Amino acid sequence: MKVQQAQDEELIHTLEQLFGHQEENIEKAVRCLKVMAHPARLKIICVLQTGEHSVQQLEHYVGIAQATLSQHLSLLKDRGILTSRRQGNYSLYRVADDDMLKMFELIKKIFCV
Repeated sequence: MKVQQAQDEELIHTLEQLFGHQEENIEKAVRCLKVMAHPARLKIICVLQTGEHSVQQLEHYVGIAQATLSQHLSLLKDRGILTSRRQGNYSLYRVADDDMLKMFELIKKIFCV
């Protein structure tokens, strides 16, 4: 009984360290992970971890049609995972921040060894 209580307290402490006491932070993490839980989106992020790329480059590297790619890019951008900018006739996409890159590196380390 005491062992279970100690494990419960340790788990609660770990959760507090990860998310604080704010349910909002947990919901944000869930939304982010859900949107990334798609093979095409993971490929997009994998390509973008090397730097900024145009839609045309992403279409080539990821291997999906531009219309489908644009839907995935829009969703990733709406969730704050990607940002974009215009350069002439091109839209250039990149990962929004370094923390997202770190998270993706961890995913690769765990699942792609």
